[in-house]
Amino acid sequence: MRIFLKMGLLASAMVALMAPVAFAADIDTPQPAPAPYVQPDDNYVSGWYVRGDVGFSWLDISGLDDGGAATVGGGVGYQVNQYFRTDLRADYAIEHDAGPFDVSATTLLWNGYIDVPLSMGFTPYVGLGAGYGFVDYSGADSPPDDEGFAWAATGGVAFQMSQNMALDAGYSYREIDVAGPNYTDHTVTGGLRWSF
Repeated sequence: MRIFLKMGLLASAMVALMAPVAFAADIDTPQPAPAPYVQPDDNYVSGWYVRGDVGFSWLDISGLDDGGAATVGGGVGYQVNQYFRTDLRADYAIEHDAGPFDVSATTLLWNGYIDVPLSMGFTPYVGLGAGYGFVDYSGADSPPDDEGFAWAATGGVAFQMSQNMALDAGYSYREIDVAGPNYTDHTVTGGLRWSF
């Protein structure tokens, strides 16, 4: 009987001594990094968003230099479902150096986009927009300012950084119908879309 008592006391002492070691091992276990956000297909939430973009634009007008200019833009839109969204946006190209004079352009366009959601939060898209544009000229021998119908074709890719924030990189071809050669440019942009 004593031998069983001694063995029981010895086993209890060993458990008591090993418990802190096991606890310490649990504390030092490295935690895995959080997985990137992925929009689940079966839990997609439609709704409003705002966007802001900056970029660079190159003229494509016959007879003028293809001077580049910085661009800024912004707008408000609605995500109808995971495959379609629409927005109203304004874009401004700041004074292209066209050679004999400077040219700047502003458009207000209503756009529609087809989104193609992929894994890991990437969504390529294509879109078309139509609206109205204004072309401003400055410098010696510049033509008078003009305005008219405007349209644009766009494409790009968005990356969903969180449920409410997406990083957007895109390209657009834009044209404004004015007297003489139409104003046309090519623009690359980067920006953010915030959904709410």
